[in-house]
Amino acid sequence: MDMTLPDPDKSGTFFERLRAVYDSMGEAYDEAALHYGFTCEGCTDNCCTQRFFHHTLSEYLYLMEGVQTLDDERRAEVLTLAKVVTDTYPRELEAGEILPLMCPLNFEGLCALYEYRPMICRAHGLPHRFQRPDGKNVEGGGCHRFEAGHLVTVYIDRTEFYRGLAELERDLRAELGFTGRYKKTTAQMLLDMAEHLGLDS
Repeated sequence: MDMTLPDPDKSGTFFERLRAVYDSMGEAYDEAALHYGFTCEGCTDNCCTQRFFHHTLSEYLYLMEGVQTLDDERRAEVLTLAKVVTDTYPRELEAGEILPLMCPLNFEGLCALYEYRPMICRAHGLPHRFQRPDGKNVEGGGCHRFEAGHLVTVYIDRTEFYRGLAELERDLRAELGFTGRYKKTTAQMLLDMAEHLGLDS
């Protein structure tokens, strides 16, 4: 991906704004989870095998910040797994089937970069709603475990979280002069990071 990274001092400001959005989302999620008595503990349907796409440079850069906190051995493991996952994508297209491949950051059921995980990983599991820029209201259900044991009585309103992330993304892209679209899986993001950081993948 052709992009000049922002000045480290300016990156700090963007990351502070991103963490503030994440913290607000976390509070809303915890409140809804408490309402339902919902927990992921003991769940065998691991959401880390879902094929999620990420669409923001801000989350890409923040996850890359996390990658740099890993020790050399764990980082090498992560990049090796990312290569294995991305190498599978063409074969999935040929077969017409998406395989339940584990996220390269998942080790023994735990995220190696939990504090740096993207918004979609933080938001998954509970019913939500949000208002699109065109004014249309959208609702989404919970994960399989939630739907198997709960009736929907409370939604997490993601509107302000999405809006905050969109405003941050707008400012970051203006800083970087980036106008292209962004859509990558975690594995693809990790390999991009390896290239940016000059790491062996």
